[in-house]
Amino acid sequence: MPHLEKEDTSHKMLLGQCEAIIQEGLKSIEKVERAFAIIEQMQLYKNKSDDFETYYQENWAMKMKLFSDLPQPYQIKEINELPKST
Repeated sequence: MPHLEKEDTSHKMLLGQCEAIIQEGLKSIEKVERAFAIIEQMQLYKNKSDDFETYYQENWAMKMKLFSDLPQPYQIKEINELPKST
């Protein structure tokens, strides 16, 4: 049974590492949302565009679409790159 305990411990550690990465990513998303809100509320886009929607479409829409097109966790069926536990 020591092998199972070792595997369980390594899985818990890996889970913790993955969850920390996810938390950092969520913080980044919040920062992006706040930045867009500041740009819109303070009309910082005025030097580039007449309105926020145009500014967003011309500068960020395609990049944000690429982000939103990433596979969602429930869409990921199999990850072949992960090492198999023995």
